Amino acid sequence: MPYDEPEPDDPQVLVGVTVPGDAESAREMAGTFADEFARMGFGRSDILALFHDPSYAGAHDALARLGDAEVARLVDESLGVWGHVRHAVEDAPPALGSAADVGLDDSNRFLKVLK
Repeated sequence: MPYDEPEPDDPQVLVGVTVPGDAESAREMAGTFADEFARMGFGRSDILALFHDPSYAGAHDALARLGDAEVARLVDESLGVWGHVRHAVEDAPPALGSAADVGLDDSNRFLKVLK
């Protein structure tokens, strides 16, 4: 990894730009954010909190453009499609036996699917 300034023609230079958009593009962006976090197992309140957090600039901007009611509707729609499975990592109960018997990793943790 270079520590000096990149060359002017370096194709790997990270460049951010703003893209103009209307309410429909903001709605599409907000729906995509809601889908992404719903698929990762976030709940309604967690996803809405992301939209209210200025650190998530895209989601926060969509909230400012669309308003609370529309963003909440999009989140509910995403959770209706993607919000059926939630994941939690827990310590394995001792009754399961050794890690090799149940496919646990070295830290004695496993993935539990919550319904």
